Amino acid sequence: MLPVLAVLHAEDVALEFVSVLTRHADDDVHVLVGVPAAAIVLPGGLPLRERLDLLAPYVEPGRNTAPPPGPEQVSAALGGLPATGSAPVVWTHSPADHRMRRARHGWTVARTAGAAVCSAGDSAHLQVLAGQAAALTSAEAAAKIGFVVRHGAALLASRVADRLVTTERVPSVERFFQVEAGQADRLYALTASLGDDAALADDPWEFRGSPYEMGRLDATAAWVARWCAPGDGPVVEVGACQGALTSRLLAKGYAVRAAEPNPLFRDRLEHEHGVAALPDSLEDLAAHRRWPAKVYLLGEMLYYGQDLDVLHDLPAEVLLISLAEERMADTIWPWVREQDVWQVAERVELAAPALETVCDGLAYVRKRGSRGLALARNGAGQ
Repeated sequence: MLPVLAVLHAEDVALEFVSVLTRHADDDVHVLVGVPAAAIVLPGGLPLRERLDLLAPYVEPGRNTAPPPGPEQVSAALGGLPATGSAPVVWTHSPADHRMRRARHGWTVARTAGAAVCSAGDSAHLQVLAGQAAALTSAEAAAKIGFVVRHGAALLASRVADRLVTTERVPSVERFFQVEAGQADRLYALTASLGDDAALADDPWEFRGSPYEMGRLDATAAWVARWCAPGDGPVVEVGACQGALTSRLLAKGYAVRAAEPNPLFRDRLEHEHGVAALPDSLEDLAAHRRWPAKVYLLGEMLYYGQDLDVLHDLPAEVLLISLAEERMADTIWPWVREQDVWQVAERVELAAPALETVCDGLAYVRKRGSRGLALARNGAGQ
């Protein structure tokens, strides 16, 4: 089978795929670079250092402005490979790489090729179960380090975070795992959880099957019930995603105004739960004040750098906010102490931190736990 390395930047071959070149020491390895777009052949039979040096003209240290290639460009690059009578073996970045441009490229390649072998890459929060692991020899490590010193020294001081070469991004053990297109969707959606791309996979946080998530959602719904009854009027749920918590509140008899600006999530919410969801963001709800309610529920959604002062303008008597404890401590509590519109009415633990597998056991992750904070508007009901 034809070995193909589909990488975002030329230096990625040296940083993450040296063992692949060793594995295919006698084979031509085809390298498809995304930025700048290039197709390079590393001939078999050459010493490792000489093969890597062929990549040097394509290293562009520090630049990070060109968009990663899209599916059409990746498809064209894969289509330009020589015909061998069998599908190529495509190696690429992890869709769960912490460096989002590489994650996006790995996802695009895996989706386009239908399957790929992915480098574990830089993944600070998620551990994949590697099907292959190659401990580098001293000669391989020397070739890797030598390439960076000769051709990528500027990357050691790059001001672009995901181009910066740090020690952990030059691994002495290269780890790989295989994904199919659907698994790539889930891994990338998890990694892109703070952006619109989270909706590329159905139920990206596995609310339907995760014991941790189901317990957290059940506890959150019970918490809402302690603060208002179904007869108190609608609960406004901000950032309802595709309705995992909405459905629990509906089952308890609540009328729910579910707001979700992401159109993919909103469409699933409406079709799965029969809710006419609002397209409003938090800022829209605060600015237009169209939906007064006793309770506004902000479940696990204040992770996006919002201006917390917009909470003052929500037409609610009570705000129920849930977040990971560290996020609550770092952002919410300093804001609470500096304002006088709301008073703390309750603090509660909704879920303790846990370790849990994701993506059908392909990886595992620490779930950070969830703390609930009830804020009552000063003067409400007086």
